Amino acid sequence: MRLKSEEFTKGQYYHLFNHSITEQFLFRDKEDYLTCLALIKRFYNQNDYSILAYCLMPNHYHFLIYQNTDFPIYTYFNKIWNNYSRYYNKKYNRHGTLFAGKLQHIGIKNSIHLVYLCAYIHLNPVHANLVKTPEQWQWSNYPEWIGIRDNRLIDRQIVETLFKSPSEYKNCISNFLPSKLDKSFRLDFE
Repeated sequence: MRLKSEEFTKGQYYHLFNHSITEQFLFRDKEDYLTCLALIKRFYNQNDYSILAYCLMPNHYHFLIYQNTDFPIYTYFNKIWNNYSRYYNKKYNRHGTLFAGKLQHIGIKNSIHLVYLCAYIHLNPVHANLVKTPEQWQWSNYPEWIGIRDNRLIDRQIVETLFKSPSEYKNCISNFLPSKLDKSFRLDFE
């Protein structure tokens, strides 16, 4: 089933995500991550959409996006992932889709959900036991949120409306680290 333009509207936040087919790796090495990030930068049009948070994981990805215009953002993500699939299939001598299904998306309804989703996305590698702290994962924009790396894959203006300073966001994130969470609490928006 194809995505429909009317599912995406101007002035709305969206969580975009997808998983690899049969849980295989989407990113096998550093070159794969860098190639994907180069494609994201190539197709990133800040006039049409803003990136708030993203995280590339070995077998899936997450993006928190704000749609700035009536042009549906999924078209950019289709270009990114179609180009990445061609690169990946050529590099690893394979054919077919990389993904378990179509691009998944959820509209964000309120600022509480928005803040929790930022934490969920940035803490994905910590909860997957890939790193101890989110700043150790170089394949997300958490380092930009806390001011330790400069990159254009973030809309700093929107971020600053949510948190007054990088340290405020870092403190917020620390409350969601696995060591501080009650075992019954889950950050799950999929």
